Amino acid sequence: ATPSDLVLLEKSLKRLAKVADRQIRRVKARTPGAGAAGGLGFGLMAFAGATLRPGFGVVCDATRLPTRIQTAEIVVTGEGRLDAQTLDGKAPAGVATIAHKLGKRTFAIVGEARDQAKVSELFDGVYQLRSARLSEEETLTNARELLRERAREMAGKWKS
Repeated sequence: ATPSDLVLLEKSLKRLAKVADRQIRRVKARTPGAGAAGGLGFGLMAFAGATLRPGFGVVCDATRLPTRIQTAEIVVTGEGRLDAQTLDGKAPAGVATIAHKLGKRTFAIVGEARDQAKVSELFDGVYQLRSARLSEEETLTNARELLRERAREMAGKWKS
């Protein structure tokens, strides 16, 4: 969509939400999760009678994650950007929360970390692929090798 298309789409979706709110009355546009994926959650709730559940909880249950973490020696998770939004129900925060409850050391290997003070208490260590010497493009181009380097670095510190 072009920038002008985005303006029209946003305006149209807001109008649709108002009409659905008045006519259907079983869902509010401001319901948590309703705006996810461009409003897909709202559409599914309003027009298909869907019930939204946090994605991490669904995946956690389906994979029996707590059981898997219980048998692990350490836990490693990752994300493109680790920041304050991570605390809002994203997978790395959920994984770290479960791991800490089970007494497991938890590490994150991420593309970039922001809001370090807020998220660092979740993890025993955070390892970034991005550095001051690399642009975002260079980081993406070299992600495979950078990931290997950070994993070696983490393993060296974990074993000591």
